[in-house]
Amino acid sequence: MKSSADMIEVDLPIIETGRLLLRMFEVSDLDSMVRLFIDAEVQKYLSPENRRTREQMRITLQNLIGHWKERGFGLWCVSKKRDNKMLGYCGFQYFDQTSDREILFGFFKDFWRKGFATEAADACLKFGFEKLLFERVFAATHPENAASRCVLEKIGMVCQEKTTHYGIDTIAYEISRCNFKPSKDFYKLRYENFSYVASGSKQDLRVG
Repeated sequence: MKSSADMIEVDLPIIETGRLLLRMFEVSDLDSMVRLFIDAEVQKYLSPENRRTREQMRITLQNLIGHWKERGFGLWCVSKKRDNKMLGYCGFQYFDQTSDREILFGFFKDFWRKGFATEAADACLKFGFEKLLFERVFAATHPENAASRCVLEKIGMVCQEKTTHYGIDTIAYEISRCNFKPSKDFYKLRYENFSYVASGSKQDLRVG
């Protein structure tokens, strides 16, 4: 049994946009994340490593706050402001075992083509460039994933080359801080205190 000494507290960012709340994941989000990652359409262009069991997903969610503490960035749960309903996720991770930062996102198909991914991704870039002072942000997506490519281009990312990341064929995208032009839509950043128990088992999400 964990003692209170094992608990670590940290202030983490919560972002509010016009329609969305980018918040930390909660235990109650586990069922939704499992459904998202077994959906064949959602997973169509993603690396096979992205698929995981319920227990693996539980460990992933447990470690997300710890990742924020260690790295200063991570994934947000994207939900609707009006009812806190989870739409998907968005955030940053290290890019395919490099020191570069990658933006990634994934949404339930019921919320595709409604501008939610673009709204969330733009807010993420704003945080990354203005608060964390990232110099560049990368992304990788499957060449046939037109929806993902559209989102990346809407937030100002530029197509670089066809290559291989996470063991699959991808197209690389990039944007630098000096070239980022954030949306003028509503954006509000605040910090909330969270507690977590440190764990040695880490599993990053993979996005294509």
